[in-house]
Order: sequence, then structure tokens, then C-alpha cells
Amino acid sequence: MKKIRGLMSVALLLVMIFTIAGCGLENSPGGGEDILCGIMDWQEPSDLEIFPKPALGEWKQYNNLTSMVLDLNAGNIEYMLVPSSVAGYLKAQDDSLTIAPGGAGVPTEIRMAVRSKDAELFELLQQGIQTLRESGTLDTLIETYITNISTISTESPGNAGQNDGDTYVVGVTGDLPPLDYVAADGTPAGFNVALMNAIAEEQNANFTFVQVEADARLSALSSGRIDVIFWYGNVQGYESERDDILITDDYYTDGIYYVTKSFDMDKILAAMREMWDQ
Repeated sequence: MKKIRGLMSVALLLVMIFTIAGCGLENSPGGGEDILCGIMDWQEPSDLEIFPKPALGEWKQYNNLTSMVLDLNAGNIEYMLVPSSVAGYLKAQDDSLTIAPGGAGVPTEIRMAVRSKDAELFELLQQGIQTLRESGTLDTLIETYITNISTISTESPGNAGQNDGDTYVVGVTGDLPPLDYVAADGTPAGFNVALMNAIAEEQNANFTFVQVEADARLSALSSGRIDVIFWYGNVQGYESERDDILITDDYYTDGIYYVTKSFDMDKILAAMREMWDQ
């Protein structure tokens, strides 16, 4: 009888082991792999509010692009989700990367934000954006700095010539190329910097650029250390939640892209389509 009870205990233990293993395989995308997707967590509102779960696996959050790319190259994450302009830039720098659209209908709108008390600066930026849009200069800047990504210079364009108007300090993360990055000489550069220089010429103003940490932009703005920040994200329903800042009209709308190094992109896209169909 003791022998029978012992055999039954062993059999029950084996059933439990196989049951647990089976559940693990079923719940882990990709047949038991620990899949991680990198995402930056400092957009407003956070992408995590739009994408509670990635197409495959789990999120790994980063507060800067550099760390996320290093982890992708080291194999610490399988793929990442970034703005399409950033994906294009990364691909131009490293052709071994694979990029693909990460879903439609979820735009990343690029804007500027100032303190709510700086209404005059807000209007200056609004008028500058509108003037550059109407003159075609905005489209030219987009083509130069974003569309023709492989021809971007690594040198800083510098500040615009000195004008008679007031001088404002612009915070640049330098962490979202080609929108903004740090040039070879260590100064902020990219599409946003070129845009601000063009607005300065149109509106007879002066902008100086300082680098700020991405997740410290709002506190730097509120404290008065800087006067303008670039706002990445969809503001629908969000502006009404804040009374301390004014957000301009968008001047560029980005998409979202997946970026992989060696992980199977087809597997990600299949999971994405299944997720969006639900």
C-alpha cells in the first residue's frame, strides 16, 4: 500500500509539473521566451496609457533613447517602439536594424510648451509656426532634417543671428534624433533647433539652447530655468488637465515604428495585427 501511495504521489507531482510548464508556454509569447519591448516613458501623455501591453512580451521602460538602443544592441530587449522619424534615423546609422510601422491612428504630435504666464512668448511661437507653414519653410525643414534622413549633417547649425527682440532659453533633450540631438561639437542640433532659428528670424526674437534631461523638462520649465520645451505626444483631452502651461499647435506629426536587431519582425507584426483586431 505504501508503494502504491508513493507511486501516486510521484504521478501527481509529474502532472503538476507538466501543468505548470504548459501554462507558462501558453502565457509567454513566442513559446516561452522572455520577450521585452523597450519604450520611452517621458512622453505626454505616456505611450503606456495608449499601449498598456506591447504586441509581444512585456514593456521595459527607459527615460532616454541611448540606453534603450544600447540594450537592443546587447540583446537585453528584443525590440522597441519609437517615433517613425527616430526609427528612420537609427536605420540610417545602422543598416542591420529592421524597422516596420507599429500601427495606424496613433500619432505623436510635436509641439512646443511654455509657462502659462508667458502668453506673449506663446503667441510669438504660434505666429512663427503659422508663418513658416504658409511660406513653405516648414515643409523644407521637414524634408531636410527628417525626410532625407541619410544626408543630415552632424554639425550644429548654431544659433540664429542676433536680433533686436527678447532672448528666450529653449530646453533640448538631445535624445530624439533627428528631431533633436547633440551635434559633434556638443551643442544641441536637429529639426527642432533649425525650426526655432527660423522662427527667430521671422519674429525678430532670439533663442539660446541648453540640454536638459528628458524627464526633467517640465520641472526646468516650471522653475524658470528654461522658457520653452518641445512637447511630444497627443494632447487631446490633456491640455485641460493643466493650467500651468500653454501648448502650441502641432508643427509635425510622427507615426510609431518597431525596431529590432535580430528578433523576428514578422512575429511582432503578426502579434500586432492580432492585437488590433481584438
